[in-house]
Amino acid sequence: MDRTQGISPGGIAKPGSAPPRPAKAHAFKQAMARAMEGAGPPARLPAPAAAARPAENAFRARIALAESSARAPGQGLGARNPGSGALGRYQITPQALRDLGWQDAGGQWTMLAARHGVRSEADFLTSAPAQEAAIEAYLRRAEQQLDRNGSLARAGGSVTGLDGQAVPLTEAGLVAAAHRRGAGSVARYLAHRTGTPDAPLSQADRSAFAAVEGRLRDFAALPYGVASREGSTRNG
Repeated sequence: MDRTQGISPGGIAKPGSAPPRPAKAHAFKQAMARAMEGAGPPARLPAPAAAARPAENAFRARIALAESSARAPGQGLGARNPGSGALGRYQITPQALRDLGWQDAGGQWTMLAARHGVRSEADFLTSAPAQEAAIEAYLRRAEQQLDRNGSLARAGGSVTGLDGQAVPLTEAGLVAAAHRRGAGSVARYLAHRTGTPDAPLSQADRSAFAAVEGRLRDFAALPYGVASREGSTRNG
């Protein structure tokens, strides 16, 4: 191709003129330049919220209600318990955040938390998507622990409670009890009520077992489906 020739308005080559840019490419660059004028740096988009399974929406709302955060301003998004340090709508404790890998042993936020836009406590308390991702991971972990210690297999049965009344065992109740007191306390409660119901309890154990029992009863009627049975592979 002769690079000394251009195209005149009439479509005739003019000697000595430079080849023009393709019309479409040139127009596109001009439009982009106009669009970017005064726009500044791109806005930081929030991370998407973890998608809860249908039955889990009601469960999460009930957790927030049980923690009293649902009644707080902003439905508890910025709630902080000054005693335990539990954070947010679902009152996730510092120990739980460490167990999930969102904080290190020194209480610093990790790269895993940063993936959800969290680098400080303030970030966590102002981010609904981060809190949903954290509770998603926490519930999956609780399910796995309850499955490993045999508690989840008890769903569908019942035990005699501390007050002598029947306590139904359901998936929702077991996971909610693990959220409140940990999967280990749930297993100890079930072992006590099944194997040694007349054995004396320390004040600490009685308090823990009463909290487990309360969650088992309060959440018994809620629908819930464990992630492993529904084929979920999410890990938070």
